[in-house]
Amino acid sequence: AAAIRVRVSQPALSRELKDFEGRLGVMLFERLPRGMRLTEPGKVLHTYSARLFAVADSAQAAMRDFADARAGQLSMGASNTIGTYVLPRFVAQFRTLFPQVGISLFVGNTGQVAQGVADLRFTVGFVEGPVRVEGVVAEEFSRDELIPVVGAQHPLARRRRANPADINGLPLLMREPGSGTRELIGELLQQLDVQTGSIVEFGNTEALKQAAIHGGGIAWLPSISVVRDLQDGSLVRLPVRALGLQRPLSILRREGAYQVPAVEAFLQRVRKG
Repeated sequence: AAAIRVRVSQPALSRELKDFEGRLGVMLFERLPRGMRLTEPGKVLHTYSARLFAVADSAQAAMRDFADARAGQLSMGASNTIGTYVLPRFVAQFRTLFPQVGISLFVGNTGQVAQGVADLRFTVGFVEGPVRVEGVVAEEFSRDELIPVVGAQHPLARRRRANPADINGLPLLMREPGSGTRELIGELLQQLDVQTGSIVEFGNTEALKQAAIHGGGIAWLPSISVVRDLQDGSLVRLPVRALGLQRPLSILRREGAYQVPAVEAFLQRVRKG
């Protein structure tokens, strides 16, 4: 099947693969009675090759943009809140103005987005948390508030007043390790000397919100994501001002990288809000 895809004969492809393994000094594939599978060295090489092809695609897209600022590819990465609640509106507007520009948007955590910008897999990134990746610069374009919430049936939901010590040992709902949001919350709880209880991890904001609504524990959620839930009473904000967080929303770019016209046009709209 691989030979057909690259339009060479099967013996020729097998010979090239054998020569390639010989040059590397490792086996990339394990031959099975029915097919083949990657060895551990093969899996590692596959990861690097995926990055190489992504960089090659980005390079081709950049060259196309030189020829026509209204064409090309806009490859973006965004952390959860921005990718879910902020960017979709701008993407829709941009598509109306620049219908020939291809757009791809990866949504992950801050660490994944920052590394993707550093590796040139994303032309630009958007994150909510702190960034510590060499060669990546951040530009704040807005701010967001993280608020502590619980479901309507949670014991703290009926409290008019509370203090940070009241959540000592209570179950917490958090994003996965590598999330900028989780890092900020962890630092805050440490500063307030709060004793964390059991932690349940979630990979995205919507799952975290649903768990809080159904009584799973205390969650810190972006204010933009819970407006309706607070209005209809399915979520209640904890009356503890010290547990709230302000965080910057930032644009990430690789230091010194050329920015194609399509990217700049998109960023102008994001900055204006």
